[in-house]
Amino acid sequence: MAMYEKLKNFLLEAGLSESEVFVYVDLLKNPAQTKWEVVKRTGLNRNKVYRAFDKLERYKMVLSTENGLETQSLKVLVSELYSSSRKMGKLATKIKNVAPYLRMANESVSEFEVLYTQDQIVDAYLMMAGGRYNTCLDFGDLEKFVPVLGGLSPVFQFRQDRSKHANNTAICTTTGPYTECMARQKDLNKFKATLDIVDMNFDDKWVIFSDDKDQVMINDMSDKDLPCSVLMNSKVFADLQRTYFRQFSQLVEKM
Repeated sequence: MAMYEKLKNFLLEAGLSESEVFVYVDLLKNPAQTKWEVVKRTGLNRNKVYRAFDKLERYKMVLSTENGLETQSLKVLVSELYSSSRKMGKLATKIKNVAPYLRMANESVSEFEVLYTQDQIVDAYLMMAGGRYNTCLDFGDLEKFVPVLGGLSPVFQFRQDRSKHANNTAICTTTGPYTECMARQKDLNKFKATLDIVDMNFDDKWVIFSDDKDQVMINDMSDKDLPCSVLMNSKVFADLQRTYFRQFSQLVEKM
């Protein structure tokens, strides 16, 4: 499901009306000078659009600036949801997981899915190992990611599947028993893998991507009660991850 469609569903579940969601997403795609411009652009009833703005402005989701009407952060809405029941708190987390990617042009993302159950995350993880990549690149906090998978077995399977047709290069930003286990030299040699450690603050994230495909899996363990994975296909985002990885690789070489 496309990123904006996923956001629409979350906002509707959060209690916003269809017109409020329609107006917000329309402005997210293209800011407007006036509310009347939004009326003409969306084809919605004038009263519905103006009432939608009342709600969106109250949640500070839309702000009138010198450049016109622009969408703002979803922080106030997330805060409102967190202050309600635990169920709504989980919904707030789901919205927060989508929010960082909303500034990306929608047309630059051809696939976008947020995964929450262990089975979904493991399936997507092993799927990433099966792609015909030249090299699979991993980066981040392996120690926190392994418990989300339910243990090291999926990691062993991932490496075995990857070694059939590609190298597996990883940079870890934390150390511990899982990292040490995966860094045994005889295993690295057997599976055509490399694993380096860099001392930097990148806790609670494990990112998987490659050198010649545009699919990226971002695993977020910052919420211990609701870890999640974002699976997307985006050349823009994949290029950004490859650039970061080259920079981190250069840092490792200088150590």
